[in-house]
Amino acid sequence: MTDDKQWQAPGQPAVPPPPAAATTPPAFIAPPAAPPGWTPPPKPGLIPLRPMTLGTILGAAFQTLRRNPSATLAPALILTIAVAVIQTLASAGFLSSYLGAVANLSTSTDAPSSSDLVGLGSDFLGIVLTSLLTGLLTLFVTAIVEAIVTVQVASSTLGARLRLGGLWRRLRGRRGAVIGWAALNAAVGVLSVGIVTLGLVGIGLTGSAGVAIAVLLGVLLAAGFFVVFIWLWVKLGFVPAAIVLERTSILASMRRSWRLTNGAFWRTFGIRLLVIVMVGVAASIITTPVSLLFSLGGMVLQPNGSPESALTGTLLVSTIVTQGLTAIVSAVGLVLSTSTTALLYLDQRMRQEGLDLDLARFVERRAAGEQGLADPYLPKPAA
Repeated sequence: MTDDKQWQAPGQPAVPPPPAAATTPPAFIAPPAAPPGWTPPPKPGLIPLRPMTLGTILGAAFQTLRRNPSATLAPALILTIAVAVIQTLASAGFLSSYLGAVANLSTSTDAPSSSDLVGLGSDFLGIVLTSLLTGLLTLFVTAIVEAIVTVQVASSTLGARLRLGGLWRRLRGRRGAVIGWAALNAAVGVLSVGIVTLGLVGIGLTGSAGVAIAVLLGVLLAAGFFVVFIWLWVKLGFVPAAIVLERTSILASMRRSWRLTNGAFWRTFGIRLLVIVMVGVAASIITTPVSLLFSLGGMVLQPNGSPESALTGTLLVSTIVTQGLTAIVSAVGLVLSTSTTALLYLDQRMRQEGLDLDLARFVERRAAGEQGLADPYLPKPAA
């Protein structure tokens, strides 16, 4: 038989029993509740529908390239290579004739005749005109690719993935404005450079003092042109996006871009410049080893440096491979830079106009089965 009471010696004071051990588990402490009414921003596609950070913009630009390369990279690559081939074929004859004439004049002991100088000048003029026309063609090609990629970014933001044909159809009625914007850029650039060049040449023809003044003015004007170009490059950077997505005229899109960049000049400039630097560094990393490799190969084939057919062939292959890699990197860079600009445009509209709320409402109503919804990227009608 047992007794629950503890034993104690006779004559000793009673010792109170120890407290009974707790038999109930400690109460569970719940984690702090989320703020009432808060929900994460929806992400139907490319980006979360909220103002974006730098990481979000850069990540979305690379996702645009990775998610749908057949509709973004493929046209950029095809058009870039086509321009490079046209430039090579168009300038090959002029360049060969020019280099041959220069070699003949350098080895000849007689004074060059007027016909030789005329031929040399015509070949040089042909090279310059070919480069100018190719530059204009590059502007138009760039404008078309920018329009396609901008529509792709806008569609991916809403969760849609269109093929190249679908993107091209979305540009119906906007292609003329896109090409017109490229033509306006080309006209302003050519006229500005042409007028300044003619003015400097006129000053230089006045004498030796005029030459010094023309050189000094040329340096100052070049620096001024660079500053103005950067300023307009940022302030008017959203014009293609406004033309394509808001379906406005060229002048209205210029005013639109100007307003959207107010208060965000340095942020827009910094992010766009960062992407260009990244692409430039990547191009150097890719093309420089290839050029060095072919140069070393030519030295191994012809250690004496004699201009034999093997060395000429090596140089030709090196040029073709390098130009091909440059075209690929240029196409990738064009897609990335255009995607970044389009994302910055959307970000500014979210910050200034609440575009993220309009896009979220559009996605919710589309998910509910509503038909005939208005394009959420179109500008709101004035109240």
